[in-house]
Amino acid sequence: MAQAVNDVADLMNDKTRHPKSNFQVPTAVRYFFTILVLGLLILILIMGGKALRDAPPAAIHVNHQGLTVAEYRALQHVMNQQSVSNFFTSDLQALRDITTGLAWVDQVSISRDWQRGIVVTVLPKQAVANFGTERLVDATGNVFVPADSRDLTQEDFATLQGDMTQAPVIMQQMQQVNDWYAPLGLQVEDIILSPRMTWLIRFDNGLRIIVDNENTAQKLLNLSQLLGNQLKNRRDEMQSVDLRYKNGFTIAWNIAPPKDNETPVNEKPPSETPL
Repeated sequence: MAQAVNDVADLMNDKTRHPKSNFQVPTAVRYFFTILVLGLLILILIMGGKALRDAPPAAIHVNHQGLTVAEYRALQHVMNQQSVSNFFTSDLQALRDITTGLAWVDQVSISRDWQRGIVVTVLPKQAVANFGTERLVDATGNVFVPADSRDLTQEDFATLQGDMTQAPVIMQQMQQVNDWYAPLGLQVEDIILSPRMTWLIRFDNGLRIIVDNENTAQKLLNLSQLLGNQLKNRRDEMQSVDLRYKNGFTIAWNIAPPKDNETPVNEKPPSETPL
């Protein structure tokens, strides 16, 4: 116990011999260092901004994946004409707008890459049919001019014709007709929507169908069922079918050409069949 009291007394004596320092940094010095730090920060910001302004223009890299040679060259040509700033301040949205303005472009991705610069990646539209003779159309009915004019009028494609604003409707109609007539081995080769909303459809076997805009789907569906049943054995004899009737349709039959020793006869008028 006595030893503990002595230790406390010694500690108190040490504190008495070494009084606490009351030294404080002068206010003027603190202000000076504060101003100095702020000045350095401002100088760094100014120098950084100048470095950004003086940086060389960013390189634009066009990703060739998924593009044909013609599409890659067309996109590269457009990008070469663009005036861009440096890597950090280039307006990516402006480049995206320019790229999506190309008729054959479907989707666009533009990003910054430390090694390649500004990378432009494009997904082109996939044509599934001709639209007239100067355009193509994709599965959703988007009409476009391809990057390569040699891609126009694909022989393996069906041809759609009509007002371009009606292209999605025409495409949807062709897809529906193909679904209904596929079991018969028939596929649409040409489909036209006239200004009066009359449909003219020609199949790959030469059969033509004319139908108006009243109950169009039901008339086409009913005809496909008749061709697969009652008229199954006479499909090859048909030249055209007119469905523009309320309660039936007419059929124009193919007439076999006369032999050399036969006298031609007048063609029989189209027969009308209840629908």
